[in-house]
Amino acid sequence: MESPTIITSPNGEQISMRQADSIREQLSSALRIVDGLANMPTNPTRTIERHVRTILGSRRNRDRFFDSDLFADPAWDILLELYAAELSQQRLSVSSVCVGASVPATTALRWIGVLEKRGLVQRRADRFDGRRIFLMLTGRGVEAMNGFFRSVPNYLQPI
Repeated sequence: MESPTIITSPNGEQISMRQADSIREQLSSALRIVDGLANMPTNPTRTIERHVRTILGSRRNRDRFFDSDLFADPAWDILLELYAAELSQQRLSVSSVCVGASVPATTALRWIGVLEKRGLVQRRADRFDGRRIFLMLTGRGVEAMNGFFRSVPNYLQPI
């Protein structure tokens, strides 16, 4: 069994890479909460991220009033989830993306395959847990999502 990679923090404390990743994710989450409470985005990326998350929330809220299969758009939901994660510098596992897209895993996996073939998403193995696979936008996927959100006025963006 491979021993964990150990790093030394600026104050001399030794921690594993897994602990460092966990701390980074917790700090990122705390910063998003503080920004949300202050309602003052620290930069344009945070504004876009908040807008993407609002769209995602609206799409989930819509399911409360209409049958979810009426507006099924799993590829778009997957891209929105991954774009929000990209903007907040988070990693999402394939299973998290399936849940976040609010579609059955088989449907999400089929669409993930389509998005991979089109060069918009990629899978990457978790270096600490061989059972987990992360899903992320490719450079092409990020550019496409950036272009979309820059080109559409806020009031016209789809929910």
